[in-house]
Amino acid sequence: MRVVKDEHGRPLQLTRLLGTGGQGEVWAAGDRVAVKVLRARTRRASERLRQRLRTVRRLDLDGLAISRPLAMLAEPDAGYTMELLGDMTALRVLANPPPRGDLVDWYGETGGLRRRLRLLARAADVLAALHARGIVYGDPSPGNMMASASAEHSQVWLVDADNLEVESVVPDESFTTPGYGAPEVVAGRMGISSLSDAHAFAVVAFELLALVHPFLGDDVQDGAPEDEERAFAGELPWIDDPDDDRNRSSYGLPRRSVLTPGLRTLAERTFGAGRSDPVERATVAEWRTKLQAAADLTLTCAGCRQTFIVGVAACPWCGAGTPRQLMGLMHLAVPGEDTYAGPRDGLAIPPREWLCVTARTAQLAPDTDQDRPVAWLWWEPGSRLAVRNRGREPLWLSRRTGGSPRVVEPDGELTVPVYEDVPEWNVHFGHRSQLHRVLRFRLLGTGRA
Repeated sequence: MRVVKDEHGRPLQLTRLLGTGGQGEVWAAGDRVAVKVLRARTRRASERLRQRLRTVRRLDLDGLAISRPLAMLAEPDAGYTMELLGDMTALRVLANPPPRGDLVDWYGETGGLRRRLRLLARAADVLAALHARGIVYGDPSPGNMMASASAEHSQVWLVDADNLEVESVVPDESFTTPGYGAPEVVAGRMGISSLSDAHAFAVVAFELLALVHPFLGDDVQDGAPEDEERAFAGELPWIDDPDDDRNRSSYGLPRRSVLTPGLRTLAERTFGAGRSDPVERATVAEWRTKLQAAADLTLTCAGCRQTFIVGVAACPWCGAGTPRQLMGLMHLAVPGEDTYAGPRDGLAIPPREWLCVTARTAQLAPDTDQDRPVAWLWWEPGSRLAVRNRGREPLWLSRRTGGSPRVVEPDGELTVPVYEDVPEWNVHFGHRSQLHRVLRFRLLGTGRA
């Protein structure tokens, strides 16, 4: 194994390649330490990196899942050490199925659709938070985004902090991973920006979910290197362009199986009109919202245990018929009115399985811990709906047909009967005298994410 030293003379053993980016490679060098090694090992490259890291250390990164630079590497190597959560791997592994074996089985073994949606939503959340602070990431790619190695977890950590900028830079200083740079950056017309970040993230999201690059059609993959360069520079349409079939692909998973209508719309905006006009692209904040919503609309197949988007008659992975599907649609309750505005978000309610409702979905103004549980729901078709209050304030249930509401105190649980499979009770996340969100139920609804 290769050994490098940091500027303090400490030896670092590079044990595992985590990912590659536009400038170099990222290696694990211990449980919580990673090392970025630049490809250009020149004194000039090292000095430029030092200057960039000085700038990065002054940026406001508090509370963000981004690796912080720790120390420079000693010559003759150029690079730096960074902090990293233990036992993580690059998101790239979720987009590269093995050459042999069943693709569907591999997709499920690596976490399936729901985990991919949640990982991507968390990565988008970090990028959106950076953009809100006026910071550009510069080189989003599946090699720069780390995920929990275990398929049971969905933590995300971004590395390559030396790419961070407080504003768009001139083209000759922009470093992007091939295949993920925005067309205007690849073509040298513009430098990096929040909109180039949005393009790169959209490519990562599409690739991880559909297992195909949005600009690598059949002819490009079978063609000359120049064809790929043209595609990445925005000179060819994207593979699912509804009006231009010059770059179609026969690879990848069926889009309707892995992308909600909302996600397909974001992809069309980004890779369609946004290919030539960056302003037309969906922002990473929009991707975050739709990815979170899509994850909330997934159910687990009782047969193959894969996750799928609610509203289908058969599991898209194994073909087994799906049982009754219940949608929870989040509306807005206005004090003094009998009607509800919305719906805003949807939740797929699994039968005979506890579902966690978080602050992000239930609260009008969720605190910084958006994953904080507010309630747990249990739906027994034709029998009962149980509501556990795990929030800080009372919940209450109202009947669609009227009558007195029923209150669920914090740490309390209430069970109400269910007739003909659809709960006739609405779950309110707020006091009746205040504007709040309310969950209403519909059998076999598909919602829109």
